[in-house]
Amino acid sequence: MRKIVGLIAIAWITLIGCEDKIDLKLPENTGQLVITADLMVSDQLHEIRIQKVVSLKESMLAPITDAEVYIRNLQNNRIYTFLPGSDGVYTNKTLRLQEKSSYRLYVKTADGKEIEGTSTVPSYVDVDSIGLSERIIFTDTIYYPTLVFNDPPEKGNYYKYKMSVNGGELRFIDVFSDKYNNGLQVQHDIVDRDRDLKIGDRVRVLRQCIDLGAYNYWNSFQMINPGAASPSNPISNLSNNVLGYFSVSVGKYYESEVVLSRSRP
Repeated sequence: MRKIVGLIAIAWITLIGCEDKIDLKLPENTGQLVITADLMVSDQLHEIRIQKVVSLKESMLAPITDAEVYIRNLQNNRIYTFLPGSDGVYTNKTLRLQEKSSYRLYVKTADGKEIEGTSTVPSYVDVDSIGLSERIIFTDTIYYPTLVFNDPPEKGNYYKYKMSVNGGELRFIDVFSDKYNNGLQVQHDIVDRDRDLKIGDRVRVLRQCIDLGAYNYWNSFQMINPGAASPSNPISNLSNNVLGYFSVSVGKYYESEVVLSRSRP
């Protein structure tokens, strides 16, 4: 591994709302629900998307607009109602998530189906340094962001990364746990296996501290083999055989630019 010298200053920016796109095995005509609820501490507007699997000959996923949706703060029992939209996105502007607090999502559809899920906001683990690294594989040079930090001594810390390039879509990249490096100095290499970075690219990395339920979902998501004879869906933390996940998290953005090394050891 060779570090790139001359990196521009790194900026970290308060997290704003974003939504993960998920690819699921969608059986035809099941009516199965898909719920995507990725809420973050510094969001000013929280969004929860609810859809239903329909015939593959149609649009595959249809919005559900008539469900009852709310979240309960399990520390003070305060309830936050989410208002439906025509596109199946339910919103709330008053919920303010707090680190180390747990929340429970409740969804009730018009036909009486009830879904629940619970998630806890971890504390954010600060990054000590961030840079861009390069790796030579045969004749190709691979560039990728690298974050170094000290994992807390408590077990059960989980990290999720998304990245955008040159202002493009923010895409899921990877998740990590501290199972084998608890309490140690840790380096996370954020490698996009579907796209190579080039000199001059500007990258933006979103680092989220997530709980076990969200980690299990995304870890199983990235391990699924789409070419398998019987592909499965990621491990959901929602009840009643619902696809998708519920996550409350805390995170920050980090930005940099890929520049050419002036010298190589």
